[in-house]
Amino acid sequence: MLREAWHRRQADAVSWRQQKTDCFRVFHGSSEGVPGLCLDRYGSLALLQVFRPLVLDLDWDVLERWCQENLGVAQLVVWQRRTGQSPQLLYPESAPEPVWVQEMGQTFKVEAHHRGQDPHLFLDLRCARRYLRHHCQKARVLNLFSYTCAAGIAAEAGGASQVMNVDFSQAALRRGEENAEANGCKRQHFCCEEVYPILWQLAGRPLPARARKRPQTRRVPARQYDLVFLDPPALAKGFFGSVDVKNDYQSLFKPCIELLAPGGRIVACNNLAGVSEEEFRSTLERCALKAGRPTERIRRLLPESDFPALDSDPPLKVLVCEFASAIRGGGGPPRGPAPKE
Repeated sequence: MLREAWHRRQADAVSWRQQKTDCFRVFHGSSEGVPGLCLDRYGSLALLQVFRPLVLDLDWDVLERWCQENLGVAQLVVWQRRTGQSPQLLYPESAPEPVWVQEMGQTFKVEAHHRGQDPHLFLDLRCARRYLRHHCQKARVLNLFSYTCAAGIAAEAGGASQVMNVDFSQAALRRGEENAEANGCKRQHFCCEEVYPILWQLAGRPLPARARKRPQTRRVPARQYDLVFLDPPALAKGFFGSVDVKNDYQSLFKPCIELLAPGGRIVACNNLAGVSEEEFRSTLERCALKAGRPTERIRRLLPESDFPALDSDPPLKVLVCEFASAIRGGGGPPRGPAPKE
């Protein structure tokens, strides 16, 4: 099955090399015959992740040799990840050092050994980063739940005039700063805080009392953005409340609409398999209508060919919401300069 999957990717592999991309999914088990198993290439590293008990008897040494011969990697790393259990390194005895990878000519630092399921770069979101590289000319971009800032860096490659990356994880933002420096970025800003209080302030909303009484709450002025990239985790808890992309995506989407400049766009992502694209689209449309700024158009971005889906409704939904050039009733936060971070 692995050989068959790699054979199906040969034409894409040629294209990726031409695009200076050396990180992609080699085997997508959920739709290629082995649910709970996926193999990715990240530059000189092959990463196999096992999410369910294996029904196959795999020889890691043999698999590593196959990866070296066919993928051109130096090493294989195998992680077992089970819900409610700590990740277990199955192969080799110790995880390798971080490596640098390329995507469309940009470089990102990744590492196989950390708490997250990905090594600091979500491969299935390449479709969204490709969109940003072609639709951000002179745009002021807000990158929410920015993680290691790959979307923000792609936006600058697309001509963004300024990018604000917001994430609660200082470690993720430090990696984002490394990535930005490696790519010669000059227009990136970084804000370490939960997304909710930043969103409320940017949208011109007053902070709730609990936020005002919290000494470490970051203060930012209200302002508008031309493009908002919104990629929340499926479920996360913080001081200002829970992120719930199934039942309460609108609590994030509505303030994004409020701070959006006339003619702006929101790239809204939802990676929860239990939410269909139709349901997600309907939620966004209703929220926009209630906010007084109905969408003019919603464009669908599909994960690229290395993430084949079983049907027309893949787990990752990426919808580009486009809004009118005039705001109904006027208003909106001011168009001031980017906050200094």
